[in-house]
Amino acid sequence: MNLPHLLFSDQKGKIHQHPFLKMAVSSLNLFKLPQKNDLIKIPKGSSLFYLPYRAPVGFNEKTGQFTPLFEFEARPVYAVAAFIIPAYLRLYNPAAVYADKGKLPLWAYTACGMIGKDVYVTAKRIDRRIRQSPRFYKNSLIKKQVKIFLRTYPQNRLFRHLANCALNYNCLAAKNFFLQRWEAPVPTSRFCNARCIGCLSYQESDCEASHSRINFRPSVSEIYEVMHSHLAYAREAIVSFGQGCEGEPLLEADLIAKAIAKVRQNLSLGTINMNTNASIPSKIDLLCRAGIDSFRVSLNSPQEKFYNLYFRPLHYKFSDVLKSIEIAKKHNKFVSANLFIFPGFSDSKEQVEALLTFVRNTGVDMLQMRNLNIDPDFYFEMLGCKDFSPKGISFLVNILNKKFPRLKIGYFNLPKEKFKNFENV
Repeated sequence: MNLPHLLFSDQKGKIHQHPFLKMAVSSLNLFKLPQKNDLIKIPKGSSLFYLPYRAPVGFNEKTGQFTPLFEFEARPVYAVAAFIIPAYLRLYNPAAVYADKGKLPLWAYTACGMIGKDVYVTAKRIDRRIRQSPRFYKNSLIKKQVKIFLRTYPQNRLFRHLANCALNYNCLAAKNFFLQRWEAPVPTSRFCNARCIGCLSYQESDCEASHSRINFRPSVSEIYEVMHSHLAYAREAIVSFGQGCEGEPLLEADLIAKAIAKVRQNLSLGTINMNTNASIPSKIDLLCRAGIDSFRVSLNSPQEKFYNLYFRPLHYKFSDVLKSIEIAKKHNKFVSANLFIFPGFSDSKEQVEALLTFVRNTGVDMLQMRNLNIDPDFYFEMLGCKDFSPKGISFLVNILNKKFPRLKIGYFNLPKEKFKNFENV
């Protein structure tokens, strides 16, 4: 395979292929060339973005140099990146330099290039299931289903909230709810005890949040109706507290525990999950006793220093996160670590060693490896890890499979029927 050509965008957002500069990639602050095994054709349903404030960097084969491209044919140009669909893991960031200071929106930017008429990305499949592929979501059917649900539950504010998420924010989990399949959200918490720099629903910085957070406290009956309607009738049904349109669900653990207990009084079907920062161990114990099935604990790093830099916790410590995992495992609950992957950092020697220790010590059942939505330059500057030695995202996945053959590695939350029967890619 020949090296892909560099892609760049003009000021109108039209994407062009450079006539001779080749595609370069970035790992932390290092530019390099992609290898053949790093490249796949862009998965169907993925998107291409142009990056304001960033000039693309290509490789000049004649000079052997990485070359920033600030203009083409006397006109300013911008870098281009791909946003790949769920189930695929980004291997490298796009190679780019500042053309002007400014922060990029909260997306996961993947290096891309072009060979002939085909766009290639540096990515690998991390989960066999592709259940959030856009081709599975027919908006005309979703609109029809939304009308049916809102007529059936006219007084329930959660149904109206989820309808807005599905129709206006294009939330695939909310769409799943109305299509009665797979994982659906049950937002409950207006507040959070962390100030994550990459929060999708609340931002104090100049980086705009992707969508609005829930602005009311649902009742037990409202939560029960959403849970029961999905768990009783949906295919491979999962309901998850702690989705992107809310804060930390453990802050509403008492409310949630009552709703879980009410559901489980007469319904054993489906999986009840919580996506959480696992900050309050006592509430983990409460939820386990109420009948929850699984937890997904979010981490950007298994090291306290870098965890604190990203999550900026309020009134809890990293040790509380570890204690919460310990309690969940004592109750024999299925625990996943939701690991935010950032090329060059997550696969550095230091982070790999820390992650192996974390998996060994906690006994987590699964690693969900997800692309971190954040401006790459901002995250790199915030971490302050210039001396790290990246080993490659593929190396990270391979060593996890080798060291922990029992460990499940994927992208999506699992229904309880798959807790034991799941095959890694």
